[in-house]
Amino acid sequence: MSAVCNLFSFLCMREAQKKKTVQHRIHPNRQAYDAVVVLKGKESQKAKQGGISFDVILKPAQIENSKPVQLSPREPVKKREVSQEQIANKLKRAEFRKSQLEQERMEQLAKERQKALEVMSKAQCESEKFCQKTKEKLRRSMEIRKENREQQIRALQERLREHSLKVQEVQNAGEEMVREFEAKSEEKLSKKMETYEENRQNQLKGMLTKLKEHAAHISEVCAASENRSQVSDELNEQLVQKMENALRNREEQLAALQERMAERDNRIKEAQKKREISESGDGPINAL
Repeated sequence: MSAVCNLFSFLCMREAQKKKTVQHRIHPNRQAYDAVVVLKGKESQKAKQGGISFDVILKPAQIENSKPVQLSPREPVKKREVSQEQIANKLKRAEFRKSQLEQERMEQLAKERQKALEVMSKAQCESEKFCQKTKEKLRRSMEIRKENREQQIRALQERLREHSLKVQEVQNAGEEMVREFEAKSEEKLSKKMETYEENRQNQLKGMLTKLKEHAAHISEVCAASENRSQVSDELNEQLVQKMENALRNREEQLAALQERMAERDNRIKEAQKKREISESGDGPINAL
């Protein structure tokens, strides 16, 4: 705080010395002011960090032994007289400067024209080089496309060849499977025919044995009926009628069995004919 007071006292002393030695000129329409600095706060208070607060009070300036300054009026400006020679010289110099400017402008235009021609020639050369480069690039790209197309065509032909080979292999495998299936079907059919024929023969043999047994039984019954003299005529008639009915039924069963056997034989023959026709029809197709 004391340091600040010393600083302000030093400044005030300097201002007082300046006032004594130098007298400032003041405009008559303006008024001068003195500044008085008043510190705020008490001396007993502690100084705070960051600065000092103070007030500035302005009051009219007091000048000792000051006299009003009288401004001297301006003197009128004298006009300089210009002669004809000076005017002619100025015109000549202006004409010379104009000719120099025209010459410089023409030179500048010539330089600009030369520069434009150089730029045009350079641009033409650059365009020709660019055209050549583009033509070369186009030619290379066309060659590359042609090579790629040929490679694609070759690859496609190779794939088609492989596909045709696979198709041929599949076709051969299918034909082989068809032949195997036909052979197996023929073998199965022949086995079925053999088993059917065996069963038919066995059935016929069984029926013949049954008929023989039945005939023997009838003969035995007839012999027994002849030997039995005590049997009444009614019983004999009933027995004869039963035997006739049994023989008639047996004959009907045999006829029906023979008809079924004949129908089965006809069906087997028709199936064999159809198979032969289908085999004869497959032959020309395989040849094609």
